[in-house]
Amino acid sequence: MWKQLTHKARKAICLAQEEAGRLGYSNVSPEHLLLALSREDDCMAVAILEGMGLDTGTVRARTMKQLSRGTDSPSQDMQLTFEAKSVIDLAFSECREMKEDWVGTEHLLLGILRSTESMAAGVLAELGVEMSSVRNQIRNLKAGTLPMGIVNGNGSMTLLSI
Repeated sequence: MWKQLTHKARKAICLAQEEAGRLGYSNVSPEHLLLALSREDDCMAVAILEGMGLDTGTVRARTMKQLSRGTDSPSQDMQLTFEAKSVIDLAFSECREMKEDWVGTEHLLLGILRSTESMAAGVLAELGVEMSSVRNQIRNLKAGTLPMGIVNGNGSMTLLSI
């Protein structure tokens, strides 16, 4: 599995483990994956959300508001919940459907959206994030009709490294 993930997608999963541990969970859920994606500065998922007019701080705040604090001690061998594994499976499915070789953060975002029972998908739905809009953003970014970067607060653009 790890071999087909981009560096940014691998990093997002590691950050999700950090998020889970910091919040008192011993397992990683889709919500931790969403928190991790919103924490990354230069990834496709953030470019997509920001291209849709969302601030990643808002995504984080909404997710944190709905996520209760856990009581577990962080473990060295933090596992993915069944739901988080499902998100990653759905990300791989999205990657295959797009006829791409590597699973990136954009595919993880689509996987979260497709996991309709997860709290993370609910947060995105509340914020108006729709599957078709995300797919359009991905197509436009990869086709070059939108710049592959994130506009910074000062108006400059940071180019993405996928």
